[in-house]
Amino acid sequence: MSQDLPLTMKAAICPAPGAPLEMREVALPTPGAGEVLVRLETCGVCHSDLHLRDGDEDLPESYYPLILGHEGIGRVVAHGANAGRAPAIGTRIGLPWIYDTCLACKPCRTGNETFCPENTARGVQKHGAFAEYAICPADFAIEIPEAIDPLTGAPLLCAGLTAWSALRKARIEAGTNVLTLGAGGLGQYAILIAKARGARVMVIDRDKTKLETARSLGAEVTVVAGADAGAQIKEAGGADVVLNFAPSPAIWDTVEAAVNPIADIVAIAMVHDPMPLSMMWLIDGGHRVFGSSVGSRQELADFLAFAAAHPLNVDVEAIRFDDVNAALDRLKAGSVAGRLCIDFTL
Repeated sequence: MSQDLPLTMKAAICPAPGAPLEMREVALPTPGAGEVLVRLETCGVCHSDLHLRDGDEDLPESYYPLILGHEGIGRVVAHGANAGRAPAIGTRIGLPWIYDTCLACKPCRTGNETFCPENTARGVQKHGAFAEYAICPADFAIEIPEAIDPLTGAPLLCAGLTAWSALRKARIEAGTNVLTLGAGGLGQYAILIAKARGARVMVIDRDKTKLETARSLGAEVTVVAGADAGAQIKEAGGADVVLNFAPSPAIWDTVEAAVNPIADIVAIAMVHDPMPLSMMWLIDGGHRVFGSSVGSRQELADFLAFAAAHPLNVDVEAIRFDDVNAALDRLKAGSVAGRLCIDFTL
């Protein structure tokens, strides 16, 4: 590596499941064969980071101490060996959820690498981007268009990409009624992307302030979550596509009441408890229910090109690196309207 690089870096370490993040000085990582080293400029703070910090994902204790963070943007500063296809030094790249995959299984070969049985995630099996520097496999380095600001662009790597990939899998054409359950950061990206695709957007959320934000982003129908929310959506035209960003099994009655025949219901939020899905409801309605997880490298490249041409005006608040644990606490308290993003220059 270059003699100009430091020997150590600052990182936000999660020492154990359920423990707060600790700011530590650690050794600078060395890129191995086929890897690059990235100096971080920004990193978004995601609800998945909160779940991982709080131990909600039941990770093996051997994964800790762990550097979280999977919405990183930075510049390549060093190459490992055999990095012939790696981005040039100085190239701005993204550090998203997917760290790498086997590249050889059927999901990988068919553009569905997020479902690779051997995939590893940044901030889970591999250290993430809540650090001044991070490693990225050269094969998984996606260039960030210069038209995208690194602060507002960082949340695109998970929140925005997750919404983009879910909508890509659903049957949408001009005039399709798309219902988003939840109007937080992911829901807001979904509203903007669906509107750009000509859809009519409907939103359910329990937070009236978030519903106001949804309307400002172009949602035509907004409903406060409650026992009759699904009926209100049905009365307003019904949902042809449902995107669930609400991490609760309690939404299923709302979904059943809201949908039109032959609807697509896309599961995105992390809901571990079972839902009362009726096989006869599926058969009688001709519905499709399926899951969607983040997005592939090609989807990310396509989405970034779209975002460069169609700026997605979701509110992104810059925070200091030292305040990342407090930022996760704010997410837990539900006091964040849009997205939070570490600015490493602050």
